[in-house]
Amino acid sequence: MSDTILRAGIVGGGIGRLHAPGYRKNPGSELVAFCDIDTARVAAFGDEFGIPLEGRYTDYRQMLAAAKLDVVSICLPNYLHAEVTTAALESGAHVICEKPMATHVADAQRMIAAAESANRRLIVCYNYRYRADTQWMKRVIDAGTLGDVHHVNASWRRETGIPGRGWFGSKALSGGGALIDLGVHALDLTMWLMGFPKVQTVSGETHTLFGQHGLKTWGRAPGAVIDPPFDVDDNAVGFIRFGNGANAVLQATWAEHRTPGDDMLRIEVQGTRGTVILTIPNYRHDDTLRLYTEIEGEPVTITPSLRAPGTSQGHERLISDSIDAIRAGTLAPSDGAQGLAAVRVLEAMYQSAAARKEISLD
Repeated sequence: MSDTILRAGIVGGGIGRLHAPGYRKNPGSELVAFCDIDTARVAAFGDEFGIPLEGRYTDYRQMLAAAKLDVVSICLPNYLHAEVTTAALESGAHVICEKPMATHVADAQRMIAAAESANRRLIVCYNYRYRADTQWMKRVIDAGTLGDVHHVNASWRRETGIPGRGWFGSKALSGGGALIDLGVHALDLTMWLMGFPKVQTVSGETHTLFGQHGLKTWGRAPGAVIDPPFDVDDNAVGFIRFGNGANAVLQATWAEHRTPGDDMLRIEVQGTRGTVILTIPNYRHDDTLRLYTEIEGEPVTITPSLRAPGTSQGHERLISDSIDAIRAGTLAPSDGAQGLAAVRVLEAMYQSAAARKEISLD
């Protein structure tokens, strides 16, 4: 492993707050720069995470030109991921980009090309892979405990959870709604747990049912119109056929009529010898797993008790592991190719919903 301490920077202080601890706690990195267009946020963020005054910026171009960074976290609205990631790679920095990697396949491909040209790492922040329960699921599946996986049912559903402010409700800024925001996590977990099988065909259906009326939003009174105009999906469902004969159903909703306050991520993986189900209501970490199988001809339910269930959503570990991988020259937790795989499926689902037909990716 290299003895070099990596100089790190973060662009964007929203989700960027979850990246900072990973850099600060890894002895192989030093958080020296931060950029945000909000001057008050720059000051507060810098003070909280000990960033020197000369490392605080409101223009990412100035930061990339002056700070001599080795690695940069891109934590911006979706439509800016490709632009800022490419600039950071061209400056000579490795990049850890928030999900989704990009809003379009062409942008994701351009980001990968920039990383290859600069000989830098491009890592996509899929933090849910770093939960203790999802890590256990991965080990169970890889060990063959479930037999041959033939179906996955993955969903993230909220009773009330439409972002009432900011860029999330604008297709031009976000690339989509619940599907690209929540669905990307469920989709990535599905493909990661399955070992990234080849995708053959994709179908999708999207609806905008509540947001345009100002209903079921966070931070606004019912009926208060969202500004800018809400033009993304708040309900979506998709179907994926894989080349190995397996299939998956994906559902993502920001809003629906169900138990008040319900906010649930659920991944069910069915195999020929067993089924494992992850259920995460309202971001909890305990009692989230069930394994169903048969022993001696009788059905058995197994409830794992994880020794270290954890209390975070995985950002800190992902950042720290990424730093270790960059310094050691080993495989990164999730590279640009895996980020592109999710963007391809999501784009195809939106195309399918618009054209009302199945889309082939074979």
